[in-house]
Amino acid sequence: MIIQRTFGILIAAGLLTAQSAWAEGPVTAGDCSIYANAMTAETLNPEIANLYRIQRSKLNGVLSVSVVKPHPDGTRENVPAQVEATARTGDGPAGMIPMREISVGEGVSYIGQFPIADLQIVDFAIQVTPPGGEPAAIELQQQFFTD
Repeated sequence: MIIQRTFGILIAAGLLTAQSAWAEGPVTAGDCSIYANAMTAETLNPEIANLYRIQRSKLNGVLSVSVVKPHPDGTRENVPAQVEATARTGDGPAGMIPMREISVGEGVSYIGQFPIADLQIVDFAIQVTPPGGEPAAIELQQQFFTD
């Protein structure tokens, strides 16, 4: 349970690893803040990777997205949303990243895996629709270092 909460906090803050990239601050959609980051799966703690069924490998990338809603008492909660993501490398076509919902403490976040190569630059296009909100678009670029 502590691991799940810690992972959720780190996802929301975009701080999982020094080799992760995150959108320049959260994107606001209604009263929600949307956080997105990308990292190599190899950098994840083995317990976290096992808990969320993420294959740790230097050739796998992980995209994480969290939608955070503030409450009047000052607390924040990860809330469900519709999340879709694509990845593009170079001039090739964008490929869908299958995103799946994971439980993080009492809230949820979304993760997807995709193949990567050393020095590869990946451009992500993420579409998020928070509960009762308008769709928000997030663009994120990450260069991956695997060797």
